[in-house]
Amino acid sequence: MSILSKLFLIATVPILVACGQHNDGAAESMPAPSVAMKSAPMSDMARAKVADSVGGGEESLTEVTEPNAANSTAKRYIALRHALTVETEAEKMQSAFDATVAHCELLKCQILSANYNRATPYSPPSASLSVRVPPRSVEIFLSGLAKNAEVLQHHRDSEDKTDAVIDAEARIKNLTEFRDSLRAMLTDKSAKFKDLIEVQRELVDTQSQLDTIQGVRKVLAQETELVAVNIDFTAKQGITEQGFFSPVAHALKEAGHVMMESLAAAITFFVTILPWLLFGIPILILARKLWIKIRDKWRSK
Repeated sequence: MSILSKLFLIATVPILVACGQHNDGAAESMPAPSVAMKSAPMSDMARAKVADSVGGGEESLTEVTEPNAANSTAKRYIALRHALTVETEAEKMQSAFDATVAHCELLKCQILSANYNRATPYSPPSASLSVRVPPRSVEIFLSGLAKNAEVLQHHRDSEDKTDAVIDAEARIKNLTEFRDSLRAMLTDKSAKFKDLIEVQRELVDTQSQLDTIQGVRKVLAQETELVAVNIDFTAKQGITEQGFFSPVAHALKEAGHVMMESLAAAITFFVTILPWLLFGIPILILARKLWIKIRDKWRSK
């Protein structure tokens, strides 16, 4: 059997295995009840059995396990997300934002983005924070947030990533085996140079695919092993902004804005024509004197 025939067999066998594993994973990941229904309390003995079945590790809150017909456990990977809108007094927003960031760092959170916008004459301060929190620290983090700001909205949602994780892990396994087989074929001293070039090209392509799917798996791990929390900080409105005189206050604010814009336009116009005035007026004066002399000479003749 030539080396190209071996390469063809090695390439087709992992694909067939991947299809079988994907079908098995799809069969195990049948539509299940919502996360809220599956989060019923477990006894200590049941929790210990689940921990032993997954290698003695501590079960993550984002990974739900449920028994199947064969009394084994099928791990499900759930991405949990929280979106909050909190309100503080304008002068206290900076301290509340800094305290939330410090609390997040203390809990070993991952800060994805942290933005703070200072107050301007036309807008109050605002801030936003996007983090990923370990599942067992979520309640502690949210409790600390509630002490520094008033929670106006709190939205929770979840997404089942089990199928994507199973598919990624199966592809990683098959591509790794295929890559190792290609590396072994490169050590065949009886192979022709042309065949070795083809194997090397296939090896480079396989390694590239493996790196890509490993990156996808890392992203899925971040989404399922940590809980995403997005927070928007807003400033509490004053009495004039939310009461009976709010239209008048708004009109006065807009009037002042329009007046300042008009003044800015006038200043810009004056600065624009100033060079022409400095050089144009003397030239006009000299031109007028010259014209008067020329006219007097013509009249004297």
